[in-house]
Amino acid sequence: MGLELARVLTDAARVLAEQQSVDAAAQRIVELALTVVPGADSASLSLARTGALQTVAATDELAVSADAAQYDAGDGPCLRVLPHARVLRAGDLAADARWPRFRERAVELGVHGVVACHLPTRDGGRSALNLYAREPGALDEGGEAVAELYATHAAIALATALREEDLRTAVASRETISQALGILMQRHRIKSDQAFQLLSTASQKLNIKVRRLAEIICDTGIDPRDTAELARQAAREAGTRANELHNRLAEKGPRIGASGPRHLTEANRRAQQAAARAADRLQRTMTAYLSAADAHERAAVVHERIAANGLKADREHHLRQAEEHRQAAAASRQAVENGLSRPST
Repeated sequence: MGLELARVLTDAARVLAEQQSVDAAAQRIVELALTVVPGADSASLSLARTGALQTVAATDELAVSADAAQYDAGDGPCLRVLPHARVLRAGDLAADARWPRFRERAVELGVHGVVACHLPTRDGGRSALNLYAREPGALDEGGEAVAELYATHAAIALATALREEDLRTAVASRETISQALGILMQRHRIKSDQAFQLLSTASQKLNIKVRRLAEIICDTGIDPRDTAELARQAAREAGTRANELHNRLAEKGPRIGASGPRHLTEANRRAQQAAARAADRLQRTMTAYLSAADAHERAAVVHERIAANGLKADREHHLRQAEEHRQAAAASRQAVENGLSRPST
């Protein structure tokens, strides 16, 4: 049995190492888990690189629903295993006193056994392999031991896929930023460091990452100095992403039968979170614009005072400066008005 288990785990490790993306690796991890771990009927993989845990792969809807029961309860082996242990097992949930809110819902779903294994990643993300059994006692101590061994190989495969995805994202980001810099250098006939300074300044003013700002410039041609238009674009995109997320999650309901209402509840919850994040981002942007408008108006007042009391030779110059600041203040306030009133589509 020991040699057979070693062969099975070696074959699983080889298959997992061949996966080229995070999605592919996650799906193969849960699929192979059912062939490796005795007693497991369903499997899922929960992952959180930032924010809350999400189910990124599952063998069936039972695993998805059992994961959702843990997320909704805010407790369960999946959530507990991450900070506290390498593996947690409940052979018979109906007779287990732990995680009462999750336990009640799991038994209703037909889940009577569970094993959760921590899958550590180097980037600080949180991940767990969840195994579910329909029969009490099906996931015993032997299954727990095998699951823990398999989780070691799964963690390596997942960490490798995540690292390669990060590298691909970094390369793509550098390429996008380089394209945006090239556009700005050609348009304004400036050097690369000056072009990057334009990007950096706009990024700080709008609280938008340089990479995303570069994407907007490449896609739309908006000049980074036109912060009013950039703010409108960012506000539209934030609203659109929130709507798309809600629609995508809500579409799951009709496909999953009796568990549909719970998934619609989860869809609404996650959509509300996305909308709240978008609103918070928009609010910070609008606050920055109002502050900028006030600053421009104060500068205009200073230039007007100098024009009134200073040398006649400098009067026209300061009046022009005051007018430019007045226009900039008006543009900032107009950006706030447009961002709050325009539809997100």
